[in-house]
Amino acid sequence: MKTIGRFIRTVLILVVIVVGAAIAYAYSGHYDISVGTGHTPWTAWYLGTLRERAIETRAGDIDVPDLDDSDMAEAGAVAYDESCSGCHGRPGRSPSDSFDPRPPALTRGQPDPAEMYWVARNGIKMSAMPRIGEERVSDEQLWQIAAFLQTASSLTEGEYRNLVEPPEPEPEQEPEATEEESETGEPSTDDERAADSGDSAEDEDGSDEAENGNNGSGGEGETA
Repeated sequence: MKTIGRFIRTVLILVVIVVGAAIAYAYSGHYDISVGTGHTPWTAWYLGTLRERAIETRAGDIDVPDLDDSDMAEAGAVAYDESCSGCHGRPGRSPSDSFDPRPPALTRGQPDPAEMYWVARNGIKMSAMPRIGEERVSDEQLWQIAAFLQTASSLTEGEYRNLVEPPEPEPEQEPEATEEESETGEPSTDDERAADSGDSAEDEDGSDEAENGNNGSGGEGETA
């Protein structure tokens, strides 16, 4: 009994020492929390394992719809580009290096759809991953993104761009210039064209009358 009591007492003393040392280290400010330095290997392993197991456990009950739909994946590419590519990257661009842990490159693998949905709807503590509400991205859009990510790893940068960027409209052809427009450099209206035609007709009539008058005068002179 004395041996057991001594063992328990020793364990308790060690626990107090370890906890006290951890608290003292936290208050010392010695641990560098800047993004550029990263975590120590043990801290990175512990936090990574904690995160992965927590997500797997909670995403297991989520019902995943059928994602084998090309139209669904194309719509998901646009939704992903608008809501996710800024942090998680896209074909031809790596994820942002402004965070620690660094956001995973979702387009380089095939993330589990249920886990992706859970993370999007709940976010992750002590990371840059926010909780995304339905007012920002609907359930339909989330599953479209999940469908897109199942095939995104095979896309080139150009193929991805064709999916998310609408084609440029063809330039409109200008109407051919009329004779009047070519001479004046300004378009002429139908009324102006009609007026010009009327003036030309009057000029022709006047010329004919003048010629007839001249012919008549010449004839009278000859008779006299």
